[in-house]
Amino acid sequence: MRQGIKAFLLSAFVFPGLGQLYNQDRRKGVALVLGTNLLLGVTLLVGMVLFSQEYMAVFYPRPLIWELVKVLLLDTISHPLFWIPFGLLLALWGFGMVDAARGAGRQPPASDQ
Repeated sequence: MRQGIKAFLLSAFVFPGLGQLYNQDRRKGVALVLGTNLLLGVTLLVGMVLFSQEYMAVFYPRPLIWELVKVLLLDTISHPLFWIPFGLLLALWGFGMVDAARGAGRQPPASDQ
């Protein structure tokens, strides 16, 4: 399998930055892994805050049952504030995939052992 395809698959399906690390572009790989982790954490934090605010404002005296969770999740992912870090996360993930595939052409081919 070509090095570019391996790097693309690592960044696409495992985690952004792993393709760059496979291509031995360590600085960019570490930066992408850290940036992705940061954006993933911010996205989860914003999602949890929006979820809990909606629950406390609308449904608080009622127990949290599965039907309420479904409604709250739909409200959370439809909120514009959720889409800011999530959109940035998707953009960073896409950049990592494309850059890993393109960066493999700039490196000398790795020997498959």
